[in-house]
Amino acid sequence: MRKIKDQHAVLLFSVIVVPVIWAGDAFYLSFIAQGGHFLARLTETTAHELLLRMFLTACFLSIGIFASSRLTRQNLSEAMFKQHSTVIESSMDGIAIYDRDGQYVYANQAYASINGYADPDEVFGTSFKNAYDEKEHERIEQICMPALLKNGNWRGELKAKRKNGSIYFQEVSATMLEDGGRVCIIRDITWRKRNEERLRRSERFANTIFDSIRDPLCIFDDDFRIIRVNEAYAHLKNKTVDDLIGRKCHKVLQNRNSSCEGCVVEKTFHSKDPCAKDKLVVLSDGAGVWMEIYTYPIIDEDGNVSHVIEYVRDVTDRRKSEDEKRRLIDKLEHLSRTDGLTGLMNRRALTENLLYEIDRARRYGAELSLILCDIDNFKAINDTYGHDAGDRALQIVAGTLNTILRKSDMAGRHGGDEFMLILPETSDKGAEGLAEKLLNAVRETTLWAQEGREVRITMSIGVSCLELGKDTMDLFIKRADDAMYLSKQGGRDRISTVKG
Repeated sequence: MRKIKDQHAVLLFSVIVVPVIWAGDAFYLSFIAQGGHFLARLTETTAHELLLRMFLTACFLSIGIFASSRLTRQNLSEAMFKQHSTVIESSMDGIAIYDRDGQYVYANQAYASINGYADPDEVFGTSFKNAYDEKEHERIEQICMPALLKNGNWRGELKAKRKNGSIYFQEVSATMLEDGGRVCIIRDITWRKRNEERLRRSERFANTIFDSIRDPLCIFDDDFRIIRVNEAYAHLKNKTVDDLIGRKCHKVLQNRNSSCEGCVVEKTFHSKDPCAKDKLVVLSDGAGVWMEIYTYPIIDEDGNVSHVIEYVRDVTDRRKSEDEKRRLIDKLEHLSRTDGLTGLMNRRALTENLLYEIDRARRYGAELSLILCDIDNFKAINDTYGHDAGDRALQIVAGTLNTILRKSDMAGRHGGDEFMLILPETSDKGAEGLAEKLLNAVRETTLWAQEGREVRITMSIGVSCLELGKDTMDLFIKRADDAMYLSKQGGRDRISTVKG
């Protein structure tokens, strides 16, 4: 406001001077130079006097206007300078100006504080070189100065030292002035550099772990693009790492436009849970290996799956071991239910199957028949021709049973020379017909004993049919056993039926 009043005062003075000049000239002519009445001289003038007064008036007015304009520009410049000074002084960045010899001529408080000084006055008159060691001086001379001279500005990072000798990193922006001086703006980036170094160390650590994994490993983004993969994974897929990076897995590996059926990576993206599956993979050499595929989700801050890690492990040996174990279990199970001599079911298996068929017949009201039979005079065969001949007789009967049984029928060695046949959904008449076939088939077999002697084999057969709602398993078997006993009493080589 004071500066504005000063401008107005200059203009007002110039305006006041105009009548003063007019009156002063009239006074001079009337009382000193030519004489006459003052008022007459004030209003009545010659052309020469009028021109002189107008010239003097114009001169004073021009001087006043010029002075007011200069004062206005000066005031504006001072205001802008103070405004800029306020901005510079309040800046968080350090700002300094030094002359062509590198001596500081200005520094703000931030510049002084960053460099470890309490007040900018401590910096004035000193050289900027005090803030850098010999190695950084070489960088400044070799990199910074050529860029400043060529382009007029340079921006980069330098390692500086504070007043107490401690080292810090600064981001520098330098601009060349017309007189050869420089404006330098600095920012302390020590924490950023330390964080970057920690990040680099963490990345190196993660890379070391990643590269040390010998099993195939791959990382996918949410668009199924492969963003990280190790050599083992590339080798498994018969690709190079460069072939895979940045490509969609289903496109580069299967030449598909969408994800593969049963893809566990897609499943993990949808479920947000780890997944696993076994898969048979055919290698480039044609060999088939079993791979166990694990997937693990990477969850972002919004709770969404941003990436999926796929880890693959060769489990061929384990699968082989499991298959061998399964085959062994199956074999043991088979042996536990099979008669070793005849290959038919043993008594335990016969009992389990008979219980099941009785329960099923009761549930659905179906028919069920049972046949018990044994070899006639089996003890005499053993005693006369030896146990080998007896074993061969059992095997001949077992082979005959296998030729006449239907797919639904079951046969087994019930004990000694006795055989049992379980006939689901078969009436007593159907069972008798099957027993007749068995009897005739056994008659046609031949047992060759010692010295080429031919031995005739016959069987005594008993038949019974399940009485629903009445029979227990033991009663059912007893009726068939009673029927077989009747056949033996009746002269052997025959069929008998006992009904409930």
